[in-house]
Amino acid sequence: MDRYKDKVNLLKKVVRNPLIQLVFAMFLCSFFYANLSVDTIRFFLTISTCLKELLTFILPFLLFSFIAVALSAIPREGMLFVLVLMATVFVSNFINILISGSVGYMMLSGTVAKEISNDAIQILPLFSMQLPVVAKTLHALIFGIIVGFTNSLYPNKHVNMIINLIHDGVMKFMKRFFVPLLPIFVAGFLLKLFAEGKMTGFLKENSKICLVMCIFLFAYLTLWLFMAASFKRKRAVEIFKNTLPAIVTAFSSMSSAAALPLSLEAAHKNTKDKVLADAFMPLTLNFHMLGDTIIIPILAMTIMLAFNHPLPNVSTFLTFGVFFVLNKFAGGGVPSGTIMVTVPILRDYLGFDDSMIAFAIAFYGVIDPIATSGNVTANNFFVVIFQKFSSFTRKRFRTHGNSNVS
Repeated sequence: MDRYKDKVNLLKKVVRNPLIQLVFAMFLCSFFYANLSVDTIRFFLTISTCLKELLTFILPFLLFSFIAVALSAIPREGMLFVLVLMATVFVSNFINILISGSVGYMMLSGTVAKEISNDAIQILPLFSMQLPVVAKTLHALIFGIIVGFTNSLYPNKHVNMIINLIHDGVMKFMKRFFVPLLPIFVAGFLLKLFAEGKMTGFLKENSKICLVMCIFLFAYLTLWLFMAASFKRKRAVEIFKNTLPAIVTAFSSMSSAAALPLSLEAAHKNTKDKVLADAFMPLTLNFHMLGDTIIIPILAMTIMLAFNHPLPNVSTFLTFGVFFVLNKFAGGGVPSGTIMVTVPILRDYLGFDDSMIAFAIAFYGVIDPIATSGNVTANNFFVVIFQKFSSFTRKRFRTHGNSNVS
């Protein structure tokens, strides 16, 4: 009887897995779209566009509350350490964006990525829902930073209550409403794309690019590993061995939070500094996302070419990169949360429309395990690199101080 219950519980766990649900939705759409009438496809598309409008409406609250709550939690006495760490994370994420963009340009320039079919058929929703724009992404980010830092320096219980109330409400909406409906959200747009002949063309022409993108992520993480190990093979094997349980957990759960206990254990072993590890790993959990900063820009540029959009110029890409990195401070907590909070950035700075956004969410959902495991892997290597950097800095200050005294 217990064995039967275990099998049932395992089956429920598999069925409730967001990745399984998303892949199953894509499978159903690809095999049965031809048997559906145009009106049926328009019905599902209408649901998807309404959900997209709800997501757009809620995103400013999500961005504001995540950033404000995170910054408010910084103790005044630990402000300097956190600010240095956040600045380091910002620089690291931005460098990753620049590297990813450069690789994307090299991969996609010329005739490598071909545009998808542009058939005359165009399927539109039955109706569209227009919700008011509460705030622009930039304003929500800036307001969250101001409120968070102010509340950290001068704590106020009423401010804490308000931002936590907003945060809890957003999380309940995302976890209890939007995430369970994510397969339906994606399915409506996928049915439209399949019926218009665009999805098949994208898979045919650009699957190799997605594979190369994942291979590059693996190679880049390998470089980080050897940097953490000071390019000593034996030390690199030791660090990787300690980190492997966290990597496997992140891949299977698509959650950096689920892998945090194992990441903490790995960081303790790799740094031999429990204080640093305990302070570093939770703070970088949802902020330092190497997997996302490598994968999403290349995926975005691939989708742009597939929809016959030119690649962004340098200034546009840099602007996108800055806001994309700022969004890293508000992307955690829900499956595919990173790509969801990136939607307004893709729309405002790279010109994504609903179909392109659907592509981005669908494909990110499928490669989310790779991106999440990349995030966790990099953070476990990053704490060792940060320890080396901080030790080097302290030595330089001591040396400089001693020379002044003499």
